[in-house]
Amino acid sequence: MSPRVIAYIGFTTLVLSALAFSQTKNSTTDSDAAISRTLQATERAWLNAEKDHDVGTFDKIVADGWIAISPDGKTQTKAERAAEIKAAHTTSATMGEMKVRVFGNTAVVTGSDDETTMEGGKESTSHYVWTDVFVKQNGKWLAVASQTAEVK
Repeated sequence: MSPRVIAYIGFTTLVLSALAFSQTKNSTTDSDAAISRTLQATERAWLNAEKDHDVGTFDKIVADGWIAISPDGKTQTKAERAAEIKAAHTTSATMGEMKVRVFGNTAVVTGSDDETTMEGGKESTSHYVWTDVFVKQNGKWLAVASQTAEVK
């Protein structure tokens, strides 16, 4: 083969490799964007479940082994949180901005929300920041760990 043919084959291989890499990178980005949208919708559903005392929705979002660290620094299981959701006094909740970072079958969602509660005839509003860790299990994203802090 002539040097010109070898150069052409080399150049063509380089271009095709770059295109394949570009398509793989774009499909991963698109996949991450879809995952981000899914998890943001899940977080909104979770906040509404807390506000509406909807333990059934909470149960579908959170893995059985889920563990959380509450704003007061205590650990909480799924069953303990479900009991709190049933008895909660939240009257309104507004989701703030969220950021989703995807690492294969694991994703970390950080965000904030404002919640208004009514207890003993007294209304109070709190601002929270939180981190939730999701793992894709059997084709479904489930929260496996959470940490929440109250911002005063």
